[in-house]
Amino acid sequence: MSTSDVSRLVLRNHPAELRRLAVWVERWTQEGVSPNVSFALQLCLEEAVANVIMYGATDGELKIAIELERLGGTLVARIEDNGQPFDPTQVAPHPLPSTLKDAKIGDLGIHLVRSFASRMDYERRHGRNRLTLRFEEQVGPAP
Repeated sequence: MSTSDVSRLVLRNHPAELRRLAVWVERWTQEGVSPNVSFALQLCLEEAVANVIMYGATDGELKIAIELERLGGTLVARIEDNGQPFDPTQVAPHPLPSTLKDAKIGDLGIHLVRSFASRMDYERRHGRNRLTLRFEEQVGPAP
């Protein structure tokens, strides 16, 4: 595996595109990516892209571009869209339910991304949202 390997996918604003994303990420992570990091990457991308599809639409056509890059032991995922401005890094954490009975469907996407990604950064430039997620591969035995 090279130290830098970049791949790009452009999606339309439709929930069916999440399947295309899943297949693409699975293929990309087959070589040299641990199952744990592959799962984390898949989960975070699906959550982030689903939120863009559900809430990011504007009057114009919404385009979502995803880039995956290997930088040594770090996987970097960039999600860029021309939708409504939204900075997930500024969203206050929701209190987690204390019981399963109190739990409701939804509202955990940003929490999941924060939990599974090593780092999450956001910027808005030239009318586009850009969310960058980083995932660190473990080197050596787990603690």
